[in-house]
Amino acid sequence: MDDMAKKSATWMNNLSARVKLVLFAVLTYLVLLMICFLTISPEQYDLSVGDVAPTTITASRDIIDEITTSRRRQQAADAVSPVYFKDDTVSDTVMADLDAAFSELRAVRELGTQIQSGWAEIDDTFTDEDYSQAQGMLSSLKLSNYQLRTLMSTTERDFEMLYQSVTSATRTALVSTITEGQLGDAINNIQQIVAYNTRTDLWYNVAIPTLRACLKPNMLIDQTATEENRQKAYDAVEPTVYKQDQNIVVKGDRVSAEQIAVLDALGLLRGDSLDVTLYVGAAVLLALILAATYLFIYLFAPQMFQSGHHAFVLLIAGVLTLTLSMLVGRYITVSAMPVMLAAMLVVNLLGARPAYVLNFALSMLITFLTVAGPGLETSQMLSVLLMTNISGILSICLMRRNPARVFVFFTGLIVGAADFVVLLCVGALISGSLSGVMASASYAVLGSVTAAILCVGLQPILEAAFNLVTPAKLIELSNPNHPLLRRLMIETPGTYHHSMIVANLAEAAAEAIGADAVLVRVGAYFHDIGKLVRPLYFKENQIGENPHDKTDPRVSTAILTEHTRDGVELARKHHLPEPIIDMIQQHHGDTVAMYFYAKTVKQVGEENVDINDFRYDGPKPQTAEAAILMLSDTVEAAVRSIPEPTQAKISAMIRKLVRGKMEDGQLDECTLTFRDIGMICSAFENVLKGVFHERIEYPSVDLNRSKRHHSGNRSKPAQPRQEAQQHEKQETRPAEAGE
Repeated sequence: MDDMAKKSATWMNNLSARVKLVLFAVLTYLVLLMICFLTISPEQYDLSVGDVAPTTITASRDIIDEITTSRRRQQAADAVSPVYFKDDTVSDTVMADLDAAFSELRAVRELGTQIQSGWAEIDDTFTDEDYSQAQGMLSSLKLSNYQLRTLMSTTERDFEMLYQSVTSATRTALVSTITEGQLGDAINNIQQIVAYNTRTDLWYNVAIPTLRACLKPNMLIDQTATEENRQKAYDAVEPTVYKQDQNIVVKGDRVSAEQIAVLDALGLLRGDSLDVTLYVGAAVLLALILAATYLFIYLFAPQMFQSGHHAFVLLIAGVLTLTLSMLVGRYITVSAMPVMLAAMLVVNLLGARPAYVLNFALSMLITFLTVAGPGLETSQMLSVLLMTNISGILSICLMRRNPARVFVFFTGLIVGAADFVVLLCVGALISGSLSGVMASASYAVLGSVTAAILCVGLQPILEAAFNLVTPAKLIELSNPNHPLLRRLMIETPGTYHHSMIVANLAEAAAEAIGADAVLVRVGAYFHDIGKLVRPLYFKENQIGENPHDKTDPRVSTAILTEHTRDGVELARKHHLPEPIIDMIQQHHGDTVAMYFYAKTVKQVGEENVDINDFRYDGPKPQTAEAAILMLSDTVEAAVRSIPEPTQAKISAMIRKLVRGKMEDGQLDECTLTFRDIGMICSAFENVLKGVFHERIEYPSVDLNRSKRHHSGNRSKPAQPRQEAQQHEKQETRPAEAGE
C-alpha cells in the first residue's frame, strides 16, 4: 500500500509539473502573439508625452485624472504642520542626568588635580593610563584625550561656574520647551546664555558633549494626531475629473503625462482595424517557431523546465528584447536593434545554456517580425538574421566566464564591431556602393552599446524581482553593511565572529572541490541569522550566566533548534535568494542536540526519552554547498573547544566530526564524494592552522617596581633620555614580534 501511495504521489507531482509547463507555454504564446499582432498591424497614430496633438480628443466618459489628483492630495497632506505634545517627565529626567554627569565630571577633574599635584619638573603631561582611568570614571560620556585634558586641567572655580551656568540655562531651556528635532538649536541657545562667563575650551570640550548626552526634547511630535490631520487634508481634496465630452487634448497643444494617463485609461491610444488573414498566418507561424524552440529545449536543455523563476526570466528577457527591437526597427533602423540584449541578460542571470536557447528562438522571431512588419528588402532580412545569431552567440561566449558589469560594456563594443563587419560584408555582397552601407553599419555599434547599457541597468532589477543568485548579487550580499549582517555584528558579536570563520572554512573547502565558493561564503555569513531572535541562548554570545542552566532540556532544545526556522523567516523577510535560504535551513540537517539529549537522559532515564524529539527539523543538505556549510559550522564550533589546540588535535577532531556526520546520514542526500570529503578535511586543516597559530609567551613585568626605579634615578645623573628609550625598545621588541 505504501508503494502504491508513493507511485500515486509521484504521478500527481509529474502531472502538476506538466500542467504548469503547458500553462507557461500558453502564456508565452499569448504574450508573443500580442507583440506579433502589434508589430505587424498597419501603422497607426500614437501619442506620447511632449507630442503635439494632431486633433482635439474628448473624454468618452467621466474619468478621474489620477496623477493630478494624487499630486494635489499629497501636496495638501505635506502642507499640514506636525502636532506636538509636552512631556512633563522629560525635564526631571534631563536635570537628573545632567547632575549625574557633572558629578562624574567633577570626580575626573579632582583626579586631574591629584595627578597634577604629584608632577615633577621632568614630566608635566597626563599619561595614557591617566586618560584611561579618567574615562573609566565616566559611565554616560565618551570624551577624547584632548577633552579629558581640558577637564582635568580646569580649576574648581571654573568648573563650578560652568556647572551652575549650564544647569541654570538648561532648566530655562526646558521651561521654554525644546522641540523634537531641534536639539542643536537648544544647545546653541544655551551657549548664548553661558558664553559670557565660561571658557571657550571648557564649553566645547566638556559642556557640549555633556549636553548632547543628557539633553532631550520635551515637546514631542504626536505621530497619531499628525497623521490623522494629514489624512484629513489628503481626503478633503476633491478629485480632478474629466466629464464626458470634455476636451482632454486640444489640437496643437503638447500632450502632458497626465493627459497621456487619462487617454490610456480611456483606451483611446489604439486602433481597432484587423486584417484576419494576416493575423491567422502570423499566429500559425509563431506557434511553429515556439514548438521548435520547446523541442530544442527538451532535447538539449531539459533542466530549464524545472524552475518557474528561470522560465519567467527567459520570458521577460525575450519579450523585452523583442519589443525594443521592433520599436527601434520601425522608428529608427533595423541595424540599431539591440538584438543581443536577451542573450547578455540571461547569460549573466541564468547561465550560458539558457542564453543559447533564447537567442536561437529570438533569431527566428525577430527575423520573422521584421519581415512581416516594415517589409524589408532581401539584404536587410539577411542582415537581421546574421546579426541576431552572431551578436547573441558572441556576447554569450564573451560573458559566460566574466559577468563583471564593466566587462558588459567591453562586450558591447566587441559585438558592435562584429555587427559592423557583418553589415559591411552583406552590403558588399548585394550592393555595389558602400556609402549607404557604412551609415547603416554604424548604427549596429550604437545598438550593441545600447544593449550593454540596458543589460547593466536591468540585471539588478531582474535579480531583485526573481531573487536570483548571481555573482553580482552575492557580492552585494557580502557587504558588511547589509542590515542582517550589521545586526549580527552589533547584537550577536560572538555569532558574527563564528560566521566569519565558518565562511573562511567553507570558502576554502568549496574551492578545493570546485563548488561555488562565493555562494557558500555568503551562505556562511547568513547561516546563523536566526540567533538574532534569542542571542543569549547561544554560547558564543554569553558572558557569565548561561540561561540553559535554569531551563528544562526539552525547552532548551526547542529554543536551540528554532534558530533555523527563525533564520528562514528573517531571510525571507529580507528577500535573500532561495539557495541562501536553503543553506540556512539545511546547515544542521536533522542532527541531534546531543548535549540536551544526554542531559535529559541523565534526568529521566533513556527509556523515557525519544531521541527524535531532540533533532533539528532538517532537511538534510541537498547540495554540495549546503553540506560544506554544515561541516564548516560543526568543525568551527568544536575546534574552538579543544584545550591547547595543536595541529594533530585539530586534524583528529576534524576527521572525527566529519565521520560522525557521515555515520549519522547527514551527507546522504548531497552530491559530495569520498574524494571531496577528504579534500574538504584538508582545506579545513589549512585554514585552522592559521587561526590557531602559536604565540610566544609574554614576560611578566612589575610596573610598580619599574616606576620606583625610574623615580629614584631622576635625582641622579642618569643616561641620556634617548639612550633610555632605545634600551626600552630593545627590551620590548621580542614581545611585539610575537604579537
